[in-house]
Amino acid sequence: DANVLTSQKQWYQRRVRGSVCDVKQRYTQTGGLRPFGVSLLYMGWDSRYGFQLYQSDPSGNYGGWKAACIGHNHAAAVSLLKQEFKEEGCNLKDALLLAVKVLSKTLDINKLSADKIQIATLTREGDRTLIKVLSDGDTTKLIGEYEAEAKKVEDEKKAGSSSK
Repeated sequence: DANVLTSQKQWYQRRVRGSVCDVKQRYTQTGGLRPFGVSLLYMGWDSRYGFQLYQSDPSGNYGGWKAACIGHNHAAAVSLLKQEFKEEGCNLKDALLLAVKVLSKTLDINKLSADKIQIATLTREGDRTLIKVLSDGDTTKLIGEYEAEAKKVEDEKKAGSSSK
């Protein structure tokens, strides 16, 4: 029965997230240790809540987000996401360009390149949920599109300030 399968998929996603966080929490509470020492992002989809993104920290606490970042400079990245992310009317292309923008502004590298980052998407096609890791070529193309857009915005700012 399709309802049973859907319910099992929803249960499985929640159970995996909950199990990992429970183990992390158990180590934190019983031994005062955090042997995993990592934050994780979990993404998924179910028919009740749609697309979901959860973040767990080393202690096992977790929470759901519309957009999130973990790692070095995460505070600056989250701040940028709060300013720029608009759920209404956001399509996959806009979200990918925003991800590249956030990475470009928060990573400690001179130039963003496909060998320094890896991007994956979670989409729905029919009744299937698909995770796709972008190829180096697709990532390079996306970085190029972001850089062209950023240059256009910068040129417009320069033209606007020189006309005043």
